[in-house]
Amino acid sequence: MSYRTPKAIQEKKDAKRRHILDTAAKVFAKRGYYNTKVRDILEEAGISTGSFYFYFNNKEEVFEILYDEMINAYVSVLQEAVATMTDNAEHIGKSLIKAITLSLRAFQKNKELARIMLIGSVGISPQFEKKRTADYQKISLVFEEIFRKLLQKKAIRIPDPKVAAILFTGSIYSLITNWLQEDDSVELVKYTKPLIAYNLQALGVQYDDLDLENIY
Repeated sequence: MSYRTPKAIQEKKDAKRRHILDTAAKVFAKRGYYNTKVRDILEEAGISTGSFYFYFNNKEEVFEILYDEMINAYVSVLQEAVATMTDNAEHIGKSLIKAITLSLRAFQKNKELARIMLIGSVGISPQFEKKRTADYQKISLVFEEIFRKLLQKKAIRIPDPKVAAILFTGSIYSLITNWLQEDDSVELVKYTKPLIAYNLQALGVQYDDLDLENIY
């Protein structure tokens, strides 16, 4: 008979683990990945060394968990925004506008952490780079499947759904990473309208300029 942790104790453990992750996110955002030590997380979280290593093996594991959470949240936003796109092809423009807008808002809200996750983490390890590539492909596949269905319904005009998905994903990613490297305080959502207009035109989607008003 296997032992089951009482619910109250498990909830306490989950809360402690979450506290460590949330604290680590703040420390990584403030100090950067390479300059962050486990002791920095311990001091900020107010926990012992034993408590940290009870939940995590090292800072690399914490960082990867936070990275996965960011990517999964991003994918969820995209999937939610485009969930009805293939069923209501006439609303494809509005669905794409929502997907792009929510994406940019999400990264703007967490700029410092996103900068560490997407730029400051480059070269951590070959394994992490494989993860980064796999996540990019996962996001691209979300759009490839949608574009393939929309192409069958003749709702978009593109020569190849895979290429379109790669370019669509790349346009968003490139804009975000470029923005994260800028020194000024320009808000990311400032680029929402031109990015949306570019992608709608690339997909051959008809839209009214009024559709791009009040999207912030």
